[in-house]
Amino acid sequence: DTTRATGRALPDRARPGRPAVNAWLTAFSLLAALPAMAFARPAFDPEIGAQLSLDRVFRDASGEQRTIGQMLAGRPALLIFGYDKCPNLCGVTQQAVASDLKKTSLDPDTYRALFVSIDAADTPEDAGDAQATVAAAADARNLSAWRFLTSADGAGGALAAEAGISFDTRARIDQFAHPIAVIALTPKGRIAQVLPALSFTPRDLELALVEASSGRLGSIADHVFLLCAGFDASKGRYTPAIWAALKLASIVMVVGLATAILLARGRRA
Repeated sequence: DTTRATGRALPDRARPGRPAVNAWLTAFSLLAALPAMAFARPAFDPEIGAQLSLDRVFRDASGEQRTIGQMLAGRPALLIFGYDKCPNLCGVTQQAVASDLKKTSLDPDTYRALFVSIDAADTPEDAGDAQATVAAAADARNLSAWRFLTSADGAGGALAAEAGISFDTRARIDQFAHPIAVIALTPKGRIAQVLPALSFTPRDLELALVEASSGRLGSIADHVFLLCAGFDASKGRYTPAIWAALKLASIVMVVGLATAILLARGRRA
């Protein structure tokens, strides 16, 4: 203790002052918060049944302006949010959906596949480039169902927010951090189902559109399957409820047998 050793108190300028301590604490708090800030994830909370605005105006790859309602025109749709210059999963998801839709029995004239850009800087030319890339995974007939939409006024981001999806701008690397999924829309723009990106099958996409159409699309087999099927949100797939019931029944049977054996042993004792 310097005070005891010298018999004198330290001058004020030699003591660690409170402002300095506060400054260190503030710096430490900021450093501690950096990992959380760096790894903060955008929101992803789509709600089944949520109504999306049908009057937002977008431009397609040809530059033509239309509202979402006009593009749906009474059809169900698969909706994907992303941006045209994305170097990551956006293009991969587009091609996977296009390739899988080609394997379904649905007529592409009866549904829409909408890719909505959340980047206000994306142009119809960028949308055209994205469309040309998807064309490699879908033949001309199936490509006719697709619309690649841009908006300079932020309509894409606003529509994503209505769907429960947010995104973060990474200005330093000129990219967006955002969740990606395939959302099935009813003809009136309500969310009918949500399929996690890249975990779906052609059958999942077909059933999602059939379900969103309220019975207007699909074969008799599709509707019979939907009657005895449930959607497993943890896997992003349609799973027959019969299988789930059989699994539950088997579990109940095992528990019942184990209980009977324990009771029988208890009586013998």
